[in-house]
Amino acid sequence: MRHGGLMLALLPDAAELKLYFTLAVVVAAIYSFVTEKLAPDLTALLALLALMLCGVLTPAQAFAGFSHPAVVSVAAVLVLSAGIERTGALGFVARRLLTPVGKSEWLLTAIVMLLIGALSAFLNNTAAVAVFIPVVLETCRRTGASPGRVLMPMAFAATFGGMCTLMGTSTNLVVHEYARAHDLPGYTLFELASVGLPAAGMAFVYLLLVGRFLLPKNRVAQDELASSSDYLAELVILPGSTWVGARVRASAWRRDHDLELLALSRGGDVLDPDAAELALAAGDALRVRGRLDDVLKVAQRGGIELHKPRDAGEHAAIDTPTGSASPSAGGPNEGAKRLVEVVLQPGNELIGRTLKEADFARVHDAVVVALRRHGRAFGRPSTTRLRTGDVLVLEGTNEALLRLSRSSGFLVIGTPSAPDVRHDKLVVAVGTLVGVITIVAVGWMSIVAAATAGCALLMLTGCLRPREAYEALDLGVVFMLAGTLAIGTALETTGAPERLAALLSTWGGGANPHFVLAGFFLVAVLLSEFMSNSGTAALLCPIALTVAHELGLNPMALLVGVTFGCSAAFAMPIGYQTSLMIYAPGGYRFRDFVRVGLVLDVLIAIVALWLIPRFWPLVAGTAS
Repeated sequence: MRHGGLMLALLPDAAELKLYFTLAVVVAAIYSFVTEKLAPDLTALLALLALMLCGVLTPAQAFAGFSHPAVVSVAAVLVLSAGIERTGALGFVARRLLTPVGKSEWLLTAIVMLLIGALSAFLNNTAAVAVFIPVVLETCRRTGASPGRVLMPMAFAATFGGMCTLMGTSTNLVVHEYARAHDLPGYTLFELASVGLPAAGMAFVYLLLVGRFLLPKNRVAQDELASSSDYLAELVILPGSTWVGARVRASAWRRDHDLELLALSRGGDVLDPDAAELALAAGDALRVRGRLDDVLKVAQRGGIELHKPRDAGEHAAIDTPTGSASPSAGGPNEGAKRLVEVVLQPGNELIGRTLKEADFARVHDAVVVALRRHGRAFGRPSTTRLRTGDVLVLEGTNEALLRLSRSSGFLVIGTPSAPDVRHDKLVVAVGTLVGVITIVAVGWMSIVAAATAGCALLMLTGCLRPREAYEALDLGVVFMLAGTLAIGTALETTGAPERLAALLSTWGGGANPHFVLAGFFLVAVLLSEFMSNSGTAALLCPIALTVAHELGLNPMALLVGVTFGCSAAFAMPIGYQTSLMIYAPGGYRFRDFVRVGLVLDVLIAIVALWLIPRFWPLVAGTAS
């Protein structure tokens, strides 16, 4: 009996078990966010369900995130941005201000950064970057500027702008609403600019004077984007072709066609073209790598065609239409075929699937010619599992490509503007946005109330149809935010922040407040390099608040540190959707982000950690 009592005493009670289980769910969720084994929204939803089914959260607590003011605010800002985009205001501003730019690459970069930084302070930065990419590429083609030296500074500037206002990014809204829910003041509309503007100014100077010279100097113009890059493709030998019986060697293909011959598929076998001279037979598939223009030149010869599967079960090649030999082929005729590049954005339905599984050609009425990943040719397009940031070269009609560009998760480079852009509603949409900004700035309404009212006005005035508003909501973002807010609630209810605060007190013995602030900033940066920055904020807010109370610090100071830390993650292209969007059009490699972004992370950290205590004293009632 004595031994039995000892065993029972050693067993953790129900509260301890819930704490350990919650921590295990948090670790698993972070691992999934970082590795992208599952879509971020699915990871967050599974974590929410696990916490609810195991009794850590009640159903009301688990699903409260869907009606959380932060989620509603983010959704409303997305709809406001869609209204501005649908009226053509963003495209109008971009073209009017960039068209007069002369031959100066430095001037172009500076104007683009200032323009998109200002817009992103009030609009969704993803929408702004999506509109600017084709305009910037067109300007680069006309002026001879390098897209690689313009697009990354542009994407980073969109983040700088978001750091300066309450509605500039979802991270700011998440922290603001969390603070308000815990009887803290939160942020006024322009309060964050006291740190955000100096940090943005430092970043602008670095990128214009130093950072852009660390970026690739390419001359890839919009109409040459697909043809000048390295792609994998398959060429199929047709029955009766003059190619049948011809001897083939990899070295000869490099010499004669400027293509690298990687393999020859015959039936179920893969043959090495370097092993010996092989005689081609009907049905052989040649796997080649090289410029798309060179691939298309070979495909235009008689008796050999590009392998372009039409559906999940068909692998027969189809004729390459006349006029599609270059990505710029095709004119105003909606039935004309053309080639464009498509970047797969986070939340895309294709992520984790193959084109065969998704039945892509039938669903979207377009065929995939080639696939690139991280700037290089990758895999067989039809059977490779796709990832965020992958680039597909598609062949389709203007009409099909326009439909695709309106689908969630696809960024189509070079597709003409939608024909139903409502230019006559431009003044109303811009006036609505200005009205929302003014009402929030003077304190007449909260951001969630004003933004929601603005959305209703856009729909009532016809700037945005209800269906378009629902499409702009981006349910992936909603589910991801609601799930991570539920994880934050679980951390609070199980007492995990109190344990961490007690541990910090024991280790630090009244730890230096500046070290605590720097610690939260650093953790926010590291997590945001690999996962959603708004999700990182939802996880760290309860911990920061509890640590502040336990150590006698100003909770708003730590929350501000989390806010800026979540936005100061530039060293990895996977942390921000805008970075993934410009990855392929800019011709970047992973190391380009690391080389430029690490220095940027350090510079913003220096500015933020110096200024935050000056505007939000670390110890309440004192100045630092």
